[in-house]
Amino acid sequence: MAFSELSRPWRAPGHPNPRGGLLLCHGFTGSPQSMRPWAEDHAARGWAVDLPLLPGHATTERELAATSWRDWYRGVREAALTLSQERGPIAVGGLSMGGALALALAEDPQLRGRLAAVVAVNPGMTLPAAANVAELIAPVVRTLPGIGSDVARSGVHEEAYRRLPVPAVAQLRRLFRRTRRELGAVEVPVLLATSRVDHTVPPTDSDIVAAGVRGPVERLSLTRSFHLATLDHDAELLFEASARFLDQHVPAPGGR
Repeated sequence: MAFSELSRPWRAPGHPNPRGGLLLCHGFTGSPQSMRPWAEDHAARGWAVDLPLLPGHATTERELAATSWRDWYRGVREAALTLSQERGPIAVGGLSMGGALALALAEDPQLRGRLAAVVAVNPGMTLPAAANVAELIAPVVRTLPGIGSDVARSGVHEEAYRRLPVPAVAQLRRLFRRTRRELGAVEVPVLLATSRVDHTVPPTDSDIVAAGVRGPVERLSLTRSFHLATLDHDAELLFEASARFLDQHVPAPGGR
């Protein structure tokens, strides 16, 4: 599909004295377009927001097939380091695979002290059993049907690939497995927002996160949205909860 300007990386420096730094991570085969409302909402509240484009995304399915989970993680890790150097301890938010990446950042011992809080929206932790053979079938089956636009709100569409490159699915499985294994290293507060009905990520994946992390967990139930809650009926509820949570847990720069 054609990707619009909304799928490009987006950055807002915040007010002259920003409230703090917020890094947002989009999901698998998607783009910053799915996170742009969240980014703009928090930028208007005074946050310095960085919304990067993950490697292999919003270009071609072939380019995504040539990337690995380490490429995706490296992209958000570099953004986290840069933002934290500018703003002090930052918050990280993510949707779906972006939620897994946000949690992986909180697990990273070299980022300890740089991350103050995580907001994970329908974070992925598992894949269907068929994904376990993705690497075996990749030479024969190159792509699978896409997973974009799981939205309850009428007329809303996600800018995402229409097909899933099988090699990338295998990399997604590796990312989920690694992040799930290290959840005990997450000690910062986590806001866990979960759609009651989700056709992309099982709501039970949020339960895996809640049971695995060591830091305090706050749960938010999204009753009117499907997977892409940032574009759906519960978006305003989510943004309000995120803003309140971050105000509570992210220290203001300079001790303000």
